[in-house]
Amino acid sequence: MSMLFRRATSTEGRMKRSSNEINTRDMSTKKKVIRKVQELSGDGKVKVTSAWTIDMSNSQYRVSFSRDNLHVWINGTAVETTCYITDHGYDVDLFFTLEGQEGHIYSDVEGHEMMNYLLINGEIKGQDYQTKVDSAE
Repeated sequence: MSMLFRRATSTEGRMKRSSNEINTRDMSTKKKVIRKVQELSGDGKVKVTSAWTIDMSNSQYRVSFSRDNLHVWINGTAVETTCYITDHGYDVDLFFTLEGQEGHIYSDVEGHEMMNYLLINGEIKGQDYQTKVDSAE
């Protein structure tokens, strides 16, 4: 059974994480998965979990990711990622490169809430808060 989330506007009661807290977590307890760039299977439709528009070096980038298949897209083009997942909980860490800089998406799930963070070189550039809306089988 998977959980479906929708974007929410209020984060009242939700503890937001700092860049330092995200960057100092122990990745050695997680499984490492390399996601090669590939075509989507099935219907070929992208199910984007979160997306951010950021400015870097006088250029604008759209960074999107999907928790369904652990893919990351930059300006609509899939990029290779290194993903860290756990056997317990739903937290996911995705690492990729953007203009030679380290990109990191951290998806933090607690109960019926999910907070997704985009970090570039360890600095939070975007956050996206979502709440559970339904269960799907």
